[in-house]
Order: sequence, then C-alpha cells, then structure tokens
Amino acid sequence: MRFFTLFSLLILSTAMALGGPRNATSNIKGDVNADGDVNIADINAVIDVLLGGRVNPACDVNRDGDVNISDINMLIDLILKGPVAPDAETGMYMGVIGYNQTLTTKDISVLDTTTVGQFNEFVSSLSTQPGRLLYYSVDKAIDALSAAQYPENLQNVAIVTFTKGLDQGSLMMTDKYETETEYAEALSARISDQLVYNRPIKSYTVGLLSDNVKDANKFRYNLYTLASDSTKAMEVSSMAEANTRFQSIADDLVRRNMSEKLTLVFPGVGTGTRIRFTFDEVDESTVDESQVYIEGTFSLKTRSLTNIIYQGMTCTAGDSVAASSVDGMFVSLVFSGIQLDSEERIEKQNIKEWYWVEDLNLWEVSTEFSLSRIPDIESSYSSALVMLLLDCSSVLDNDFVELQNAANAFTERMLNYNTIPGMYTVNGVSFMMVPVEGGTFTMGVDSTAVETGFANDDELPAHEVTLSPYSIGQTEVTQELWLAVMGSNPSGFDGNLKRPVEQVSWDDCQEFIARLNAITGKKFRLPTEAEWEYAARGGNKSMNYPYAGSESLEDVAWYYGNSYAMGPASPDYGTHVVGTKRGNELGIYDMCGNVFEWCSDWYGAYPEEPQTDPVGPETGVRRVTRGGGWFSVDRDSRVTFRNNDAPTSRSYNLGLRLAL
Repeated sequence: MRFFTLFSLLILSTAMALGGPRNATSNIKGDVNADGDVNIADINAVIDVLLGGRVNPACDVNRDGDVNISDINMLIDLILKGPVAPDAETGMYMGVIGYNQTLTTKDISVLDTTTVGQFNEFVSSLSTQPGRLLYYSVDKAIDALSAAQYPENLQNVAIVTFTKGLDQGSLMMTDKYETETEYAEALSARISDQLVYNRPIKSYTVGLLSDNVKDANKFRYNLYTLASDSTKAMEVSSMAEANTRFQSIADDLVRRNMSEKLTLVFPGVGTGTRIRFTFDEVDESTVDESQVYIEGTFSLKTRSLTNIIYQGMTCTAGDSVAASSVDGMFVSLVFSGIQLDSEERIEKQNIKEWYWVEDLNLWEVSTEFSLSRIPDIESSYSSALVMLLLDCSSVLDNDFVELQNAANAFTERMLNYNTIPGMYTVNGVSFMMVPVEGGTFTMGVDSTAVETGFANDDELPAHEVTLSPYSIGQTEVTQELWLAVMGSNPSGFDGNLKRPVEQVSWDDCQEFIARLNAITGKKFRLPTEAEWEYAARGGNKSMNYPYAGSESLEDVAWYYGNSYAMGPASPDYGTHVVGTKRGNELGIYDMCGNVFEWCSDWYGAYPEEPQTDPVGPETGVRRVTRGGGWFSVDRDSRVTFRNNDAPTSRSYNLGLRLAL
C-alpha cells in the first residue's frame, strides 16, 4: 500500500514543477518548505534534494541524519494523518534582529538559563555596517512572530526597536511600496491588525536622534508610526537613557506576563443574591465607585456564582464559577488567570465582600467574610514573545558597545521574570531571594544572657523592632555571581565557584551592588542589621533557636568545629559550597558560619526604645558584620552575636548576602 501510494505521489510530483527547498523554518513537523502545511510540495522538496544532491536539513523529516526514501514515507503518513505541531513549553520566547544593510537574525527560541548565553553571544557578535533597513526589519519581525509555534497561554507579543536614524534602503528590499511613507503606514497597519494567537502586537520604539539626521520630524514620525500607541514611542538623548527605557519596557511586558489564582471563601446565601468582591480600597460610601471587582449572582442549588462581571481585570474562569469545595456554611470559589488592568498585583488585605440590598438600593458589607479563610494568592507565569530589533548602522560608532550592553541587560531582565519567583539571573548565573514578611520581634538579648556569659554587652538592651516586608538572599553571594558581575574573583578559597565570595570589603560590596543593579534594574542592597537578625531568627516563623534554624550549630553551619579545626591539609578546611547545610525556618542557608556577612549599618550601641525599620547610627567608623564564619566558635555564631570591621577590611572570613 505504501509503495503504491509513494509511486502515485512520485508520478504526481514529476508532473508538478519541482519546488526548490526554502531557507525558512516551521515548527510543524514535516513542513519542509515552511508554508504552514504538510502537502505534496514538501515531498517535492525532498525529491529535489534526493535527485539534485542539494543540502537542506529541513528535508531530514525523521531526523536520522540523512535524506532518503524513509523521509518521503513519513511525509506520506503526515499527509494522511494531518500536520502535527509539537507541544510548546510555557516560557519566554525571544528573537533578535540586528539591522544595517542586511539583517542578522537570532531565530525565535525559548529564553531560559540554558539559552541566555546564546542570546548574549549573538548580540555581542553583531557589528556595524552602513545602511539602516528599519522598515524591512520590522516587516520581517512581524513575519517571524506570526510563523512560529507557541503555547496556548501566550500572553504578550511584542516588538522592541532601537534606532539612531532614518530608514535607508528598505524600499529596495520589496516591490510593494513606492515611498517610505507608504511603507511606514503599511507597517503601522500590520502592527495594529496582526494577531498572534489572538493577541495584539505591542510595538515599542526607542530612538536616539543622530547628529547626522537633519529631518528630526521624519525621525519622530518613524518612532510614532512604528509604535503600537504613542506611549510606546520613546525618544532618548543618550545611550544611558536608552538602557533605562529598555529596562522599563521589560518591566511593562512582564507585568502582563503574570496571572493570579484567587480562592474566595464566603458564607452561602439565597438564590438570586447579588454578591460583589471589591479589590480596591473602598468603604460603604464609595463601594459604588469601585474600579476593581468581581460581581455575580449566587445560586444556592448549584453552589455557584453566575452571570459574573469582571471589572478592572481579565479572568479565565468564565462567567459562571461553581464551588470548588463546601465546608459547612462556607463556599469556596476559585478564580484563575486573573490580571488587573492596572498591571498591579491583588492586595489581599483590600478584599471585601458586599451584598446588594434590593429594598435599600445599596451594597452592604458582609460581616461574616474573613480574610483569614482565604488562602494565599497564587501567582503563575504565562508565555510571552518578544522580538528585539537593534540598529547596527555605522553611525552608532562608540555608542554600539553601550547598545549591546543594554540589549543584553534587557535579555537578562526578561529572563528574570520567566523563572521561579524570587530567582534572578545575571550573565547565566542564577540566585534566589527569599521573601520575608514584615513583623515585630525582640532584637538582642536580655541582661541574664550577658550575666551568665552567654552573650556580650553590645547585644544589650533587648528592644522591640518592627520591620516592613523585604527579601534576602537565600544564600551568601557566591564566587560565580561575583565573577559574573565584576569579571574577577578575589576569593582565597577557590576551586569551586559555588563557595561564598570572600576577601571583599564593605566598599567592594557597594561597587558590586551598583553594577548588579545596573544589570538587573533592581535595587539590591546589603541588609540592615535588624533585617539580618530577623531573617536569621526565622522571621514570623521563628522557633527561637540560638542558631539560624537549629539548637545544634553542627546542623546548620560550617564553623570552627567542622572546618578550621580540621586543619589546612583537610578538604573541609575553609569555606564550603553554599546551601549544603540545613536551612532555617524561612529556607535561608548559612546565616551562621561559612563567612561573616556585611550589613549596611554603622556599628554602634542599641537604642532602648522601640524601632521601626531601623538603619543604625547616622555615622561611625566600623560597619556591622554578622553570622560568624568558618573559624568561629559556637558562642560567636549565634543569631544575636555582633561583630564589626572597618569598611575597607578584607579577609578570608568576610563576605556578603543581598537584600531587596
């Protein structure tokens, strides 16, 4: 049967013009010529390779390393069964085009920790030449966005274009348009009308006006015409400002790349009762003015909310949501895929439930609704797609390296939002920040601890401290992260870059943090002494251990007993790979032992009165260090133990941990 079918197809294919293989690619299996379908033309392309000896990897349909009759057989099966598109994984998809007199393209692929280096290498490999195919590059970017295979949960589709001048040469690349204005307006229409998986294209333009450009109005016309709306057209005056714009664009994109799942738990009511859940700060006098709410009609029989209206948000749950569970008088409804129009996150403390009182024509707040019954709001990432277009014309000159740096920083920033919440990646090196809920705790020790010799005088007096929420590094900063940011490794204990960095002064740490923030666009810093101690104690989950996570220092720390005491000949002498001991109540590692960690505060006496978000003395001579190190004894490794060093000090026992 197969030979007969193959013979028939061969006869048919010889009756058709032999189609030469194309250079395009497709995610549909068997779509050799990338026309969006699997048909006889694809068989023609394979036959052409077999008969003519041409090279086309796309014709190796079964991926066995050769083009032969088995590839035609597979195509026959695919034609009979229909095209098969591979499942696309959720994630950030990205492509890059560098344009001057030609286009240099990095094809669209998943951006993750294993591929980010490929993107960075591609951008770094770009070089300048005369010419600027601005319109043509946007045209081809839209083609690329429309052709590839993506996950169904694709949320964002975007083009980000940087230019330093006017278009030069695009009209020569197509016969469709007679004037530049005609081409630009056609692109504007494509940007407005083209949908990718039913998602519109967001087009951002960043332009630096070159001194060589005399027609500034035409330059600005391009920026606004090629942007999807006026807010996305950005003229800048320097490459530093361009970098800032790139970072803000990344933030704008990723805010729409996260959705939330909310479970609302409330008392069941009679059929036909209108219920409204508001998410902005309203009260009895302003509930009618709420801009963010979920409203529907309750059905007691089906335990569901029907005829749902979503105001100030989108939600994938639909216009009727049945109870996920019923516990006595309480009903739980799950709303998935929530995104607020404001691009902000839902604040749990703002949620209120209201009943519509028909006789009084007003909303009445529910006194039985309790936030304590509502589970934590869950956040999840959708997929996103970005094409980055970079002007590589000769006019950039010395600005070109800065453009490459800005593009790579943009890529890193996009990557950070495509990973686990709290994870950041810099030049291929990832690290985690652990959220610490705000709270009040007693900092320091009481006088009895000092009198018995358990603690030191500078740990007095015990005083109340209230902290706002913050994040802190899950581990100490590693040598590989320092190297990725600074380009060098000052550490004495080398051999494994996952050891904590040491031999870094407080001043060195400030330079490291400044560079890290320039790359990520974040505001990393050293923790305050109060933040450090609160996190080490376990925050609001604290079990009041003397060491960070245990009664036994051996369980949680590399210290004198298992490191220094082993002697220089032992492999255990010195620092150790971070995170290899047990974490504390918050899942934070090595807050005792390994290396002392710089804090932001000047060293000084504790105050007696309660403090809120204290930052230490205004001036001083030495900075606080905390946590003990690999040659510290038990007493000097406690969560309340204080140490201090000059800001210029460096040692094999001194590193850092980040806060945010």
